[in-house]
Amino acid sequence: MKTPVAVALIIMGALIMVTPAISDYLFQLNVVTLLIKTGAANVNLDGKMSDLYRIGCWAVGLGMVGVAVMCSLFEGQTSARQETVASLEG
Repeated sequence: MKTPVAVALIIMGALIMVTPAISDYLFQLNVVTLLIKTGAANVNLDGKMSDLYRIGCWAVGLGMVGVAVMCSLFEGQTSARQETVASLEG
């Protein structure tokens, strides 16, 4: 796998894995802001990320990072073998 593709997979996988944490932070920020602005004792907001979606983000992100790492490792071994064969033949 080419280096730019591996780097892109790792970055995007990490961003997908961080999505649930960012979503929780923004949800809590909205609750606090609404409590401060309205002065209410409690607030009910819809739209919190479901557990299934949260697990899906972790699985997809981990899969992307894992594929990039594994392909990078195997490509390095293949290149070393090709160089060894080429040096023996030449």
